[in-house]
Amino acid sequence: MTNRYVSKAAISLLFGLAGCTAHSPMIVKSTTDTEQHSAKKYAPHANKVFITESDLGPAVKYELLERIEIGKVWYGSGDDVKESLAERARQIGADAVIQVATWHQPSGFSWAAPHGSGKAVKILEGDLKNLPLPPGAWY
Repeated sequence: MTNRYVSKAAISLLFGLAGCTAHSPMIVKSTTDTEQHSAKKYAPHANKVFITESDLGPAVKYELLERIEIGKVWYGSGDDVKESLAERARQIGADAVIQVATWHQPSGFSWAAPHGSGKAVKILEGDLKNLPLPPGAWY
């Protein structure tokens, strides 16, 4: 094989691997990637989920369930990503998504599609609505 063919194969492999993550510019549909951190399973629910860029602080005891990454392919806002994070959190029984980050980047069919990540957590003690919370919003 010549170097030209090896280079083409390497570039094809690189683009193929890049298309496998939510934050890749090569995605062609909105994507949710997860990394499970807990062996416990919780029932899905329809409650609102608390979304914050911060941690919950030492007064709130929680279990980390999943790290979630969201990648959209069309223009939108950070709220679109936060709603998707909340939806995934509801599916796995989480009460909050903490350490949320959102940004825009080229993706799929737009130059500035919303992307984000966060950690879905289950509150172990108390009702989240009655605990001291950092700035955030319910989705």
